[in-house]
Amino acid sequence: MKKISLVAMLLVLCTQVTAQSYIARLWNTKSYDKIIEYAPKGANLSGRDNMTIGRAFMAIQPPKAAQALNHYDLAISKRLQSEDLYYFRAEAHYELGQLNDALADLEKCLEFRENFQKYLLFKAAIQYELGRKSDAYDTYFTLSELYDKQTPFYMLAVINIERKKHYKAREQVEENLLRFERGEDFWRLTAEQHVELEWRIFKAYETALKTQEALLSYKPANVNYLINRVVLQRLAGLDSLAQISENDLQRRYNDNELPLSFYKKGSIKVAEQNRPNGVVEDYRTFRPGLFENVKYARFYVSELGNVVGKHTAGLVVDPQDSTAHLWDFRRGMDQFLLPAVDTNYAGFNALFSLPDSSLVPVAPVRINDSTLEKTLRVTPAAETIEVGDSTQGASEVKMD
Repeated sequence: MKKISLVAMLLVLCTQVTAQSYIARLWNTKSYDKIIEYAPKGANLSGRDNMTIGRAFMAIQPPKAAQALNHYDLAISKRLQSEDLYYFRAEAHYELGQLNDALADLEKCLEFRENFQKYLLFKAAIQYELGRKSDAYDTYFTLSELYDKQTPFYMLAVINIERKKHYKAREQVEENLLRFERGEDFWRLTAEQHVELEWRIFKAYETALKTQEALLSYKPANVNYLINRVVLQRLAGLDSLAQISENDLQRRYNDNELPLSFYKKGSIKVAEQNRPNGVVEDYRTFRPGLFENVKYARFYVSELGNVVGKHTAGLVVDPQDSTAHLWDFRRGMDQFLLPAVDTNYAGFNALFSLPDSSLVPVAPVRINDSTLEKTLRVTPAAETIEVGDSTQGASEVKMD
């Protein structure tokens, strides 16, 4: 009887080993669906086989993290102690949005292997996602001290920008521009940080413009970069260059070179000015005929981001001289017709410098692209301000 019992036990053990080996071989051949067929037998399988079944649930598309988690838990209950197991379980927790549980598993991983790069990167990312930015900063700093990887250096600057530690962030960004390979992803992300800091925080427009031009040298068709160049050129006082850049955007629009979203918006930002309680943003339409003949629009935006005022201007033919144009200038409920010495942005911007005494309102009318009725009263040319040479221009943002 003892011999029979021993033989039976050996048969059972051999069967289990064979099953285990088979599941491992299935993993090596990426036969995830076949592995998952063993899920109902998980209670009778080893911890390592349950870990493999959990990985199979995570490998299929879409992943089934809840089922994977069940098998990882089962593996741990079978006393399997493995840093891989806790890492895989952290991934499942993360997939399910259980971030604190994922962090706890990563801490277990770090008990197996202190300061291991993969574990620290995952830990820092979760801390950041949880809003624990001070903890994330410390973890990324540890990584930056131990490993020459790009992510930690980049994220240290990100967190300092978000914490409004702008001078420290500026220092880190400038170091990263030299550290990262020029033109590659992390360099471009860092260059974008540099533009925003120098533009929005330090008001160093020429410095921001220089970095923006460097970005354009690698991504010459990036529309956001092109728009930033126009605005920064005007902020830096380079009005002639800004008009050339504006014209280039119009050409790209005409040649169908812009992304579809810009054809839906129909306009782009071409200038901005800071003011005590917000910002003034100027936009130009690509096709004025689609926007009641508006070529340029000025929006007054509050600190909270609300539009609190809007002025527009478009061009119409002078009824007394078919070779000349007038600005149809709308300021609130008032409409003015003013000689257009310059038909581009400089001319539009000059309208806001005219003294009120030179503005004679006309009866509101709907303007089209042909001519005005001769009954409209026009401000005398002698009372307008001449600005620069005239060239054709272009721009982008939704004109509601």
